[in-house]
Amino acid sequence: MKTTITLLAIILLLGCKNQEGKSEKFTHTKADSVKIKNTGFVDYPIEGVGSNAQLVHKDSLDLDLFWRKTAFSMLDTINMNLPNSKIKNLLFNSDDGKGILNTGGVYYAPDGLFKILVVGGELCGAYCTPFWKSELVFSNGKRIGNLDFRNIEHIYSMPDGNYLIVDKSFDRPASFYSVTTTSATLASFKEEEINYHTFNFTHPKYNEIKNNTPSKKLSFSQEHFIDVEQYLTYNEDTKKLTYSYGTDFSYCCQIDSAYVFKGEFEYGNGGFTLLHEKKEYIDVK
Repeated sequence: MKTTITLLAIILLLGCKNQEGKSEKFTHTKADSVKIKNTGFVDYPIEGVGSNAQLVHKDSLDLDLFWRKTAFSMLDTINMNLPNSKIKNLLFNSDDGKGILNTGGVYYAPDGLFKILVVGGELCGAYCTPFWKSELVFSNGKRIGNLDFRNIEHIYSMPDGNYLIVDKSFDRPASFYSVTTTSATLASFKEEEINYHTFNFTHPKYNEIKNNTPSKKLSFSQEHFIDVEQYLTYNEDTKKLTYSYGTDFSYCCQIDSAYVFKGEFEYGNGGFTLLHEKKEYIDVK
């Protein structure tokens, strides 16, 4: 196992050096959202890999090494000789609480400029809360870490060179309820650095959003007990981003009322402009 891990590290290092400075883009075969189980690796830490493309051996290797890097950061130690199964045991028996790191994905930009690696899991104390870590890899091997992408649903190439990244996640703000969140991030790249374009949008007072400051990530959360359709969808033909979600303000803000919000943004001049939003009262049982 020690030899295998060492060889994997050498392969990745050589791959990055060979690609350094090149301007070629990734070549990949586009696919609908899929879960890929057979990675070709022994002791692979993720059972089903989410992706918007048909993955190649290098994708599985990159995700495996990113998983290990994330796990070592959680354990506050680095021991490259440890097999993945041993790392999983250490996470689960950590003094800081049980850690589970068992999901992941590889998501390509449509033009092949970059791919995004995502790993996720749960931290369990009195109750379990999910978490994600993500990293962007350019086609020349350079990387940007510590990003806030979760289960990516779509990456769109915008007409002016920007990228719209739509993701979805599950969270548990308290032991007695959970929320599903749909999010959109608008970004561009200059000299291989990520630049976020803010959404000039006023959120209702909810969770951590308590002011009118434009956010680099547009997010809408809906509690699990609210039975309305939730979506955040971009139409490439009309250049419109539509959304729908419901929220019960008694949980976040001590206001005894629940509403469903529906609205639409339009893309132009490098950003999104809110066209309209409709707010309707709903009765929550």
